[in-house]
Amino acid sequence: MKNDLFTSTGVPECTIKFNTAAGNTHISQILAGYKMLADKNLIKIKKAVPCTTFRSEGNYEHNSIVEVDFGDRIIAYDMADGYQSIHRKEVFDSQLERLDFYFKRSYYPDFHADMKNSDKVKPLGLNYLCSCKGNPYDNFYFNEYSVSEIKSYFIHQKNKKMNTCDYSVFESNSKMYEQYNLLFLTRLWDSSGINVQGLQKTYPYFSESDAKAEAEKWKYSLDIATKNRIEYIKELKNHFGDRIITGVSNDEFSRKVCPELIVDDDLTRRDNYIRMIKENYVCLTSEGLHHSIGWKFAEYVAAGKAIVTEPLYYKVPYGFSENNNYLVYNDVSSCIEKCEYLLNNVDKIHDIESANREYYVNHLRPDMLVLDTLKIALPDIFK
Repeated sequence: MKNDLFTSTGVPECTIKFNTAAGNTHISQILAGYKMLADKNLIKIKKAVPCTTFRSEGNYEHNSIVEVDFGDRIIAYDMADGYQSIHRKEVFDSQLERLDFYFKRSYYPDFHADMKNSDKVKPLGLNYLCSCKGNPYDNFYFNEYSVSEIKSYFIHQKNKKMNTCDYSVFESNSKMYEQYNLLFLTRLWDSSGINVQGLQKTYPYFSESDAKAEAEKWKYSLDIATKNRIEYIKELKNHFGDRIITGVSNDEFSRKVCPELIVDDDLTRRDNYIRMIKENYVCLTSEGLHHSIGWKFAEYVAAGKAIVTEPLYYKVPYGFSENNNYLVYNDVSSCIEKCEYLLNNVDKIHDIESANREYYVNHLRPDMLVLDTLKIALPDIFK
């Protein structure tokens, strides 16, 4: 290993580049992890700088990227929902040439199995909006944007030293209950904004027919997800009554398609939501955009909750598995069945809660998520 990897104290030093697109909150978790490791003196961040040219330079197919340079090796973190921006596998493969490792949040091994650089692509794990004190991500956005522009992401306390995105606010209180209810709060997607012109602007290499096919695929995916969520909520409310809190967030699209399912704004306010998921609830979730595992799922794991979910399309590493960390449903009837099973088997709820608390501490907390990647990328330093 080259000597310039280290500081004078023997701690590996890195430079971090991160995408600056407004609202790209997917990347906050990675930057928080690096800052937490730096606070423990396991690494030193030489500098963390915003970058607006990831795509224009031809280094990546999209912008949801954090790139970390340790001097003699470069690591990239892909925080996109799925593979929705990677349409040219040969280009993606060639972009991996300059990297040593590419950790992908939404990891589907079959996609790159036939690529020359497939061994460089590794599963990252679960993603959610979280931060820590001194996070370079926060520092940039606090300086560049007014509070009003980012208040949907950061709800400031009076002293401005803590916000409801700090990683610690999600952590489990380790309390186990003798009886549980169900929690399923979600949002709907309006597919009307997806169009050929917009996709061609985002992906200039698309022909009109390519863009049309992609638009139809995206619209179908969003419409099915919305239809399913409405069906789940209606049937769950009908079956479980007072034992479930469920509904959709209040927005223009929801008011148009299912106003009767909209929940009070207080239920979806972030501080109330975080408080609720730590109470006596089994938490339900469904597939996110582009088959992604949504933020709610990761938040439930961080809070040490029992989870009932649609099948996970993407791989979550380090032994995270069905029946141990979550139960799976495929339709309304199986969803009701799995919920009934858990509500009548409190010991199983406790087992899943314990497994998820352990997984969070070892693999999901931001510093541990990043440390897992460094054990792969820099095994001679991080054992």
